[in-house]
Amino acid sequence: MARTVTNVVVALSALYTLVFGVWMWGWPRQFADYVNFPRHEHFLHDLGAFHLGIGIALVAALIWRDAILVALVGLAAASLIHTVNHAMDSHLGGAASDPYVIGAQTLVAVVGIVFRVRHLRTRQAKEQAR
Repeated sequence: MARTVTNVVVALSALYTLVFGVWMWGWPRQFADYVNFPRHEHFLHDLGAFHLGIGIALVAALIWRDAILVALVGLAAASLIHTVNHAMDSHLGGAASDPYVIGAQTLVAVVGIVFRVRHLRTRQAKEQAR
């Protein structure tokens, strides 16, 4: 029972953060108007990116039970969207190198995911061989 309740809470939390993340990222002005927040498009894009990353990490937690993998998936998702933000919002400020620097973090997270999945598969194969 406790596991079911926990999974429902995680799923509802994922839905909540994903819906708000999409709203902030896709329609920042409308979101700002609705919550009476300043209309700073880039910061709302970033806030949406991080909400999406958290939502994706929550979904990943329903699929995988490995905390490191879940954290890396959430980081990679948020970082990728954050990279896109800096590329598409370059006219709003920031350094020209921002998409590349943030994109490098995305690549590091993806490399971490690949190595973690390999490690988990190797460990699982060893356990099954016993």
